[in-house]
Amino acid sequence: MALLEIDSLELEFGKGEDLVRAVDGVSLSIEEGETVCLVGESGSGKSVTALSIARLVPTPPARYPGGEILLEGKDVLKMSKRELRAIRGGVVSYVFQEPSAALNPVYRVGNQIMESLKLHRPKKANKNEVIRLLKLVGIPAPEARIRDYPHQMSGGMQQRVMIAMALASEPKLLIADEPTTALDVTIQAQILELLKELKERLSMSILFITHNLGIVGEIADRLHVMYRGKIVEAASAEEVLDKPKHPYTRALLECVPSLDKDVDRLAMIPEPEARGPEWD
Repeated sequence: MALLEIDSLELEFGKGEDLVRAVDGVSLSIEEGETVCLVGESGSGKSVTALSIARLVPTPPARYPGGEILLEGKDVLKMSKRELRAIRGGVVSYVFQEPSAALNPVYRVGNQIMESLKLHRPKKANKNEVIRLLKLVGIPAPEARIRDYPHQMSGGMQQRVMIAMALASEPKLLIADEPTTALDVTIQAQILELLKELKERLSMSILFITHNLGIVGEIADRLHVMYRGKIVEAASAEEVLDKPKHPYTRALLECVPSLDKDVDRLAMIPEPEARGPEWD
């Protein structure tokens, strides 16, 4: 049995003429110890799909007219509030795109990690465990850095703190929603390498969300391409990157800058009116 199995998920916002189906029949699965990447432009439905895994999308205004989300064999869409509290952090943890917005600016980072420990692992809620987590994510001199405020850390260090907070509950599934977008290329590579190391060391699964096909080959086992709320292509990362079948996937790959190509202007995703019927 897969750790996560999403089957024909549908998610809607609005009513009548204002109805928007943000997720339209999405199906994907994640096995234990596997990294799956969900790729697409902003607005393709990636983040609301990921948030739905722990039912973090407010209902209303959202509605789930169809589908199911099986987490360890249990349907998240049918869980009680008590059951949802148990899986949020306990089974599934999130790392978001902008650490400076996610971290509380007036609390020391050590205290913020401690809050997560108190909620999910109260017996381990102590200074030594906070230091261990900071050391685990590669923060130097963790004994001193636990007293830092977020503004005293670089963007890369802030993201490492966010990862430490997510790992404090020992989740089985880590959902990383554009975790490297706000970082420069060098730090981006370090965070990707850190996530790979943590996955192997902690035997957890990862759902990695990004718009950048240029980085998924570094981390993904399997790749799902999302376009207008639908999965339009899914296969091993190697197969999708080497032999893309859908025109949207090919367009995303063409947008990736390359040192091997001599071009005057970078490629762009075609405007809707320029897309042929094969895009649907």
